[in-house]
Amino acid sequence: MDIKLIKPKEAAQILMCSERTLEAWRREEKGPCYYKIEGKILYKAEDILSFIEESKVSIQ
Repeated sequence: MDIKLIKPKEAAQILMCSERTLEAWRREEKGPCYYKIEGKILYKAEDILSFIEESKVSIQ
């Protein structure tokens, strides 16, 4: 099993937002899925990429 977990700092860089934005999204229960393991917030890289893809806006 090859799961790549990343810290909020790296997730924020990928999403081009601040760590505070990620924190606000967690409070508001929106944004990418995350894990809380022993008090540490971690994101699965695959979930970050899925969140980006789901945010795509198609212009018809």
